[in-house]
Amino acid sequence: MLFACVVPVQAFAHGPDIAKDVGFEQHPGAQLPLAAAFVDDAGHATTLGSALHAKPTVLVLGYLACQDLCPMTLAGVTQALDRSGLEAGRDYRGVFVSIDPRETGDAMREAKRMRVGPADRAAWTFLRGDQASVDRLAKAVGFRYRYEPRHDTFAHAAGFAVVTPEGAISKYFLGVRFDPAKLAASLRDARAESIAPTSNPLLLLCYHFDPTTGRYTLAILDILRAVIAAFFVIAASWAWRHHRHRVREARP
Repeated sequence: MLFACVVPVQAFAHGPDIAKDVGFEQHPGAQLPLAAAFVDDAGHATTLGSALHAKPTVLVLGYLACQDLCPMTLAGVTQALDRSGLEAGRDYRGVFVSIDPRETGDAMREAKRMRVGPADRAAWTFLRGDQASVDRLAKAVGFRYRYEPRHDTFAHAAGFAVVTPEGAISKYFLGVRFDPAKLAASLRDARAESIAPTSNPLLLLCYHFDPTTGRYTLAILDILRAVIAAFFVIAASWAWRHHRHRVREARP
């Protein structure tokens, strides 16, 4: 059974304020900086506009060294797309942009090979760029993140944007798991240059600061443990009351 918990980012904070400078400021209809310069996973200089190929696009921001949110988000996106009934390359494009300018072309190629299935790989472009290009794109998308120099990590939110062929933001999806039918409908709407209203402003809290390890880890595990524990407490209480009721009924 899969549990999904949607909570405010501030909830379950440990140590520093993880919500500071982190989140999605949703900008439906905002125009992306299509001329922003990047380098693709093949090592070629390109622009964001060229990576879109004038197709409706799922745009994911993250970084490859991330062990928590980014792999889960990208896996959620690719799985939803595979179940959407849409054809990769014909009906949509996928673009992953690293927010870490230090990442290399080799890392990009390896990440694309490992994280995108062979049938869909040609429809995806992994991009890296300098800090100026990353900042322009992140600001347009509303993707707010914070670098943690002490631990060499980035605190960031989970989700992605659907982009129209003309490079405008059509819709946001927040979290790490996504409904294939809704994603398919959003990509069809994006093809028509339709702009959707903002999504639920609550973010799925997928990380927290763990002072014992000095890094952000998946707080969703804490939530699941609490849910499971509560379930067993409730089940045990119900069983005890049911047993007492049957004992009373059996008495002469």
